[in-house]
Amino acid sequence: MNKNRRNINRRNFLAAGAAMIAVPLFLPGRILGLDGVTPPNERLTTAVIGFGNRGRDLLNVFRSRKYQCLGVCDCFQQRAENARDIVNQQYNNTDCLIFPKYEDALDNEKIDILVIVTPDHWHTRMTIDACKAGKDVFCEKPLTLTLAESQQIVAAARKYSRVVSSGSQRVWQDYGWYMAPIIQSGAIGEVKEVYCGVGGPPKTCYLPEQQVPDGLNWERWLGQAPLAPYNDERMSGNYGGGWRQFEEYCNGFLADWGAHKFGGALYALGLDLEDPVEILPAKTENNPKEFCCAVFKNGLRMYHGGGDVRCVGTEGSFDRADRVKPQPLGPVDIRRYSGPQGDIYDDFDFCVRNRLRPFQDVAYGARTAAFCQLMVICYKLNRPLKWNQEKYQFENDEQANRMITRPQRTPYGIEV
Repeated sequence: MNKNRRNINRRNFLAAGAAMIAVPLFLPGRILGLDGVTPPNERLTTAVIGFGNRGRDLLNVFRSRKYQCLGVCDCFQQRAENARDIVNQQYNNTDCLIFPKYEDALDNEKIDILVIVTPDHWHTRMTIDACKAGKDVFCEKPLTLTLAESQQIVAAARKYSRVVSSGSQRVWQDYGWYMAPIIQSGAIGEVKEVYCGVGGPPKTCYLPEQQVPDGLNWERWLGQAPLAPYNDERMSGNYGGGWRQFEEYCNGFLADWGAHKFGGALYALGLDLEDPVEILPAKTENNPKEFCCAVFKNGLRMYHGGGDVRCVGTEGSFDRADRVKPQPLGPVDIRRYSGPQGDIYDDFDFCVRNRLRPFQDVAYGARTAAFCQLMVICYKLNRPLKWNQEKYQFENDEQANRMITRPQRTPYGIEV
């Protein structure tokens, strides 16, 4: 059976909206060619939201191949104009639209897909609104900001029957394609420990105020985050700094690279829909190592640190950095990209056209984001935490439960 179509089991009811799993994904009549509308023979139409560092990469993807970019949106007017000019030059015309707000793209009936390449604190709100508007979504990782959002985003995708992909191409490209067959074939026995070397948890931003650049809607950029003074570094999309390091907008480099490495390891282990049951701080009685540790129901421990992605089993071990790796004991039926695709973007294209759940379906991206969020909360509180995925709460810890969600500034709060 194609694992892209598999049902999500009972333990993921809260996270995945299991009551709606059996409902086929709905395909708009315009794509089917109903009501006299010509179906897109070659290209799905997109609007790209956000034109920072990663936004430039995805604009290149979603204005080529089997996609056609009809419009762009950025709360910084200069960036929006730059993106529009790139698209127009690609198509040798002047048709690319600038949407002052992403909501304007949702109102455009010609657009099939919203491509979200904003800072993390906007991901869930935009994805839910797109699902409500009947758009499919490709959203950059990490998919969500809070544990509550990791529930809400999946519930919306299921409720409105949308194809939603979380954008970590590295889960398969860098890790999954070779790790999953090794682990799931039993080549290193039962996996007991996994080490993933990623960056640290976030910090609070205390940068001084600077002059807001002309053409930037700073209040809009902040969105649900607390009102704060503009600073270049606060807004910067620098992969080694910028907003990625601040808790107001993300969960630090732990989540930024964790979406890739923890995501790849969880996929390879077949645990990418299962949360840990306990999170242990470093250098404590039950976790003497120097890294925070997540413990799963089967006893497996996954550590924040200690290698690139290193797996230790009862019959051997391997690391991504190893030049020689164990060979699978035999063929394994693992979840793969769908169709005659080459990468995550072709997989998404195929799944939109055929109404399948993509390799990085929203449920997988949300659970990986939640894994990172659990670790961040453990770092904040610096004490052992017990997590109940079915109840979606920490056990006997009111302070930790208050961190499942965050205050959201009006009018940017999230509604499913």
